Amino acid sequence: MRSSALIAPCLLASLSVAGLAAAQTGEPPAGQTQSPTSRHTTHTAPPPTHSDKVPHAAAPSASGKTPSAPGSSATQPAAPAESPAPDATSSGPSAGKAPAAAPHKKLTRPQQIAALADQLAQAKTPEDAQMLEARLEALRAAGLSPTTQLLLRRAQKDSQAEKPDDAVEDLSDALALQPDNAILWRSRAQMRLAAGDFNAAITDLGEALQRDGRDAKSWGLLSTVEDQRKDGPAAFKAWQKVLELNPMADKNHKHLDALHIKAFGQPT
Repeated sequence: MRSSALIAPCLLASLSVAGLAAAQTGEPPAGQTQSPTSRHTTHTAPPPTHSDKVPHAAAPSASGKTPSAPGSSATQPAAPAESPAPDATSSGPSAGKAPAAAPHKKLTRPQQIAALADQLAQAKTPEDAQMLEARLEALRAAGLSPTTQLLLRRAQKDSQAEKPDDAVEDLSDALALQPDNAILWRSRAQMRLAAGDFNAAITDLGEALQRDGRDAKSWGLLSTVEDQRKDGPAAFKAWQKVLELNPMADKNHKHLDALHIKAFGQPT
């Protein structure tokens, strides 16, 4: 009888502590269930899990506020609910953010040439145009093999030594190695112009422009050859194409006006 009297207060004390912990954490102590409409607890065996939802807080009162634990201040914040274990659906620092953009692919040499040609067509100053033309020329020559570069340098030396026929021969050897390179066709056309072979120069420029129709230097050379052949309208049209590709090549249109006069006479 005495042991029963001692056990009862101890049991009540443990239940009171467990009830206080449940009120602070928003979860009933183990072995107890809480009715959603009553604050009284009953002792039952742990129910089998039929739902994957975990209760996070005690049921709110009619006013929408969570009842405070006995003996606690009304302004004391409730203890935070235990965070669920991270899984594939949990939100993290990057939740809601779009996936990182894929790294930009490096442009190929033809794509770089096309992009610089677009910039050249929009150049606003002669200095910008010269810089872009230099970059374009370097890119166009970057596809030459070492042997072809050697032949091109030899042709340049022959041209400086006033040996255009030898330069033409050097460039013909280079074209035999890389016939699809437009800059080689343009270079041989220039050597043929120096040798006075205008028709052959125009043929080579046709090959060059077929492979690289946005090369302002090839169009400029074509205008020069046509002017040497006394074909004023053809020289004028070729120079118009130059200005489409590089408006700074003749900023004030002085050369264009001169070619127009040669082709169509003095305007009245």
